[in-house]
Amino acid sequence: KTDEAVFNLSDPSNPGNMTVTVEHVLATIEQVHDSGNSLTASFAGYLANPDGDQTQVISTAVGLGNGLDHLLANIKGIVRLADNEDAVERLTKAARQVALIGRQFFIKGQSSHMERLLSSERPGVILDTNRELQQSLATLTGLTESLVPKDVNRVSVTTTSEDISDLVEREMLSAARAIDEAVARLQALINQPHDSSLSDHQIQVHDAILDSSMAMTNAIAQLIRAATASQKEIVAQGQGKSSKEDFYKKNNRWTEGLISAAKAVAVATNNLVETADGVIKGTRSLEHLVVAAREVSAATIQLVAASRVKSQLYSRTQERLELAAKAVTEASAHLVRATQRLTEKEEENVKFEDYDKMSNLEFKSKEMEQQVHILKLEKELV
Repeated sequence: KTDEAVFNLSDPSNPGNMTVTVEHVLATIEQVHDSGNSLTASFAGYLANPDGDQTQVISTAVGLGNGLDHLLANIKGIVRLADNEDAVERLTKAARQVALIGRQFFIKGQSSHMERLLSSERPGVILDTNRELQQSLATLTGLTESLVPKDVNRVSVTTTSEDISDLVEREMLSAARAIDEAVARLQALINQPHDSSLSDHQIQVHDAILDSSMAMTNAIAQLIRAATASQKEIVAQGQGKSSKEDFYKKNNRWTEGLISAAKAVAVATNNLVETADGVIKGTRSLEHLVVAAREVSAATIQLVAASRVKSQLYSRTQERLELAAKAVTEASAHLVRATQRLTEKEEENVKFEDYDKMSNLEFKSKEMEQQVHILKLEKELV
């Protein structure tokens, strides 16, 4: 699996995860860091008692392999934010180095390799490999951090003086409130009386847009509630005897990624409603609505991915989040399909205008409009 991830990193036909954010990549690096330490600890336990249970070693090895796979796919996607080719090359090279060192865990941990070493040498081999892995991850972290947008409103868990648990709760509530406001605004648009100057077809178009947008925002509201429940479960299971604030600080990359993803969903949803309103008023096109719907889907993917980094295997709460995300994606696809059908219908109406029924003045006016359009196109070509 790691070999395949390294191959995909160098494959120009594989774009990687194109919706990934810098915060999520940093959280993924943190996950690989923890997985390396977990595998080292479980392997040390196995070497101390070779006749014992090997389940933990296998489980942590699978965790590291999956983490490396996700990390390289995310790095391949994040290089789109780099300023120049040198920065892309440095990031790619650092990510490949992380994977190759991680691969050494699986090679040096094999029985055929261990049997050639003295019993006293075996723990050191794994410890040295993990130390090299952590050093390579530190290098990759530094390069990735250089891509963080210079946003004055960006939340930094490591520098804020505010209680972290209060901050996370406030940001998740803020996202939920923004979604509720978007739903209320859409409902207000739906309840407005139709403009008497609109044709039956235009009214049908507006109703279809608003109904599809409402279905999508309702699905997003469910998504935010599921994400909040997942976040609380992750903290409860991971904090142990420490406080919530200590857990958030220890996992600061994940915390920042979660907050960033929740904000992105709220912003994309508000943009969707703004665009739907603009289409109704004639200030935006149907194509704008398609783009807005796809932005919501991309933000949804990041929110689920941020939660998945720390969720427990077979978590029912995470499963509900995944189902909520699927509902958002399906609603987005439905909105895009409906919009594309409406666009095609409008083009047909334009295409099949009955020129025979036009007066001479209308026909001449239409002819002039077409000539002006042709002149504009010719000017753009020049």
